[in-house]
Amino acid sequence: MKTFVKVFGWIFITGALLLFPPYAEADSLGEMRVNLVHGDVQVKIADTGEWVPASVNMPLVEGDELWVPEGSRAALQTTRGDFVRVDEGTALQVLRMDVNSYQFFLAEGRVYVLNRAPRRSVLQIDTPDASIRAFGNARFRIDIPGGETDVSVFRGSVQVENGDGTTTVRAGDMLAVGADGYVELSPVPPPDDWQRWNAQRDRIVLARGKSYGYLPDELRMYSSDFEENGRWVNVPEYGYVWTPTVVVIGDWAPYRHGRWVWRGGNYVWIGYEPWGWTPYHYGRWTFAARIGWCWVPPARGDVYWSPGYVGWVRSGDHVAWVPLAPRETYYGYGNYGRYSTNITNVNINQVQVTNIYRNVNVTNSITVVNQSTFLSGRPSSVDRSVVGNVREDFAKRRNIVVGRPQIKPVEASYIPVVRSIPEAKRPPPAVQKIDAKELRQSRPLVKEPDRSAFRPQGKPAPLEVRKVEKPRPASERARERQQVLPKERRGPAASQGSPPGAVEPRGTPKKEEPKATGRPERPQPPPEKVSPEQPQRGGPPGAVEPRGTPKKEEPKATGRPERPQPPPEQVKPESPQRGGPSRAVEPRGKPKDAEPRATGRPERPRPPPEKVSPESPQRGGSPGAVEPRGKPKDAEPKATGRPERPRPPPEQVKPESPQRGGSPGAVEPRGKPKEAPPKAKAKPERPQRTPVDNVPAKDRGREEGDRGNRR
Repeated sequence: MKTFVKVFGWIFITGALLLFPPYAEADSLGEMRVNLVHGDVQVKIADTGEWVPASVNMPLVEGDELWVPEGSRAALQTTRGDFVRVDEGTALQVLRMDVNSYQFFLAEGRVYVLNRAPRRSVLQIDTPDASIRAFGNARFRIDIPGGETDVSVFRGSVQVENGDGTTTVRAGDMLAVGADGYVELSPVPPPDDWQRWNAQRDRIVLARGKSYGYLPDELRMYSSDFEENGRWVNVPEYGYVWTPTVVVIGDWAPYRHGRWVWRGGNYVWIGYEPWGWTPYHYGRWTFAARIGWCWVPPARGDVYWSPGYVGWVRSGDHVAWVPLAPRETYYGYGNYGRYSTNITNVNINQVQVTNIYRNVNVTNSITVVNQSTFLSGRPSSVDRSVVGNVREDFAKRRNIVVGRPQIKPVEASYIPVVRSIPEAKRPPPAVQKIDAKELRQSRPLVKEPDRSAFRPQGKPAPLEVRKVEKPRPASERARERQQVLPKERRGPAASQGSPPGAVEPRGTPKKEEPKATGRPERPQPPPEKVSPEQPQRGGPPGAVEPRGTPKKEEPKATGRPERPQPPPEQVKPESPQRGGPSRAVEPRGKPKDAEPRATGRPERPRPPPEKVSPESPQRGGSPGAVEPRGKPKDAEPKATGRPERPRPPPEQVKPESPQRGGSPGAVEPRGKPKEAPPKAKAKPERPQRTPVDNVPAKDRGREEGDRGNRR
């Protein structure tokens, strides 16, 4: 007994695994359809990966992709009444359909969304830069111009999230999200042709005509299809029924103008009439005298979607079907309501069909095609005798097919409509490379508003948004972002350590900032042209160079050592003499003050000694005494040589301007580069100019030597 239970259990599990995938996909077949097709719209079939022409009323499944080329438009509709309209130049992927929740990926282009979902469901549209989720009623559009995501809300609100955080966009606002994290909130721009067209379509689908009252609650979102293409009449046996007033072909009958397509493990009828979704997948058909074919809606609470409520006959190389009348049993793979039989786990060869198929007696009610036509969708003629034989088979319940015809699908069986597409309208290479399976793995469907769409395990952070008063075109926003550093574009959330809202000009790299303070690579200007507020060489740190000094004069004054030294007679009386205390340096750029610079004439009166600063030592005195530039310490008495000569007065020496050769802040004479002092020390025999008299240094040295010999 235990062995039998184990074997039976393994058989049941294996059968369930084999049947689960097509059964699960069949459950989602009726969740979404192509509501509108204008132009050369194309669909990439998830099962085959091939791009084929799209057809109105084509059911979509997870993994299907839509391409709307230039000059075309399309619209999708869900079972809860949502509309997603797609404009030209748009690539849209269907990622998930889960318990009245839907997820799309907008790779490029623009879409308009009319969301009529209940509060517990979500419509999510992801873009390369953001994730947009609508909870409840909302009308909005999403544009992707120039690599950014623009979300404009016209009614309700949506939640927009990127890698930095999330924010709520309400009616009347537009949020622009850039790939670099740039986020801007502005009023919605004025309506364009695309917006006006969508507003007109909204008025049509939201209008509540007679059809809204005659349909069960589950089908009222399709009421606009009935209003535009037919009328409601009262039939005594069934009550109010709907009859089409637009006839496509002369021998029209239900389930004739279209084809059977292999979708979700079953043959699904695609009707080419604009209203051909609800009457072919819900309810039944009957023929009424003086009215013609009429569609009988299902009762409230008994609404089930099916691949097509028909009865099948397989006769030789031909396949035939007839519309089912009300209360006739439909045999299908799944649960399709009260008047249906689920044959998923039943041996179909043992099923006894008891249907009489009342519509067989209606003239021109049976559709017969060749098997090749059934598979390829290309029409071909059928002999009248074949039609007569098929009618007899239906009447005598011969060759009845339970479920669907046992015909293996081919590649052409996946194509909803057979027509050619111009090569110029084919999807571009970038669209063809998109893989919906990879997108499903990287972008989950998140139904909870307090969870992050980018990190589902955590809560989203608030997104800081820049607000502007007027809407701006995408081109203007792009130009502005090009002039801003990437760090600023990402906003305060991405710029760590920066204050919120700080803007850094794009063209000013950080490495060039020190240039504005003093250019360390240039030599310091000569001390005689430094303004009083600029410290001399060796002075206190933080010295500032006056800004108004022209750059061209700076290297001229310091960088040419070959220029002769200025004559000493140009030193001003208030300019300190060599060997004495130094005075405050005159402002840069005043040649008048620099003329009397190097004078050392003894006949000029010296300043009174009582004004000597105690912190400015005299020559040969305290340790801070100033030594001549080129003389070593032992040569100091020799350089002066005249003990009877009075020392220069120190009263004009500033404490912060030390003399040459003394304290670290000593000022060097103009024209001597920084590297000159070690050169002068290396040659002690070279006499140094002194400001004691008007005799040149070389003559004074010779004269002193002669005096020594005389003594």
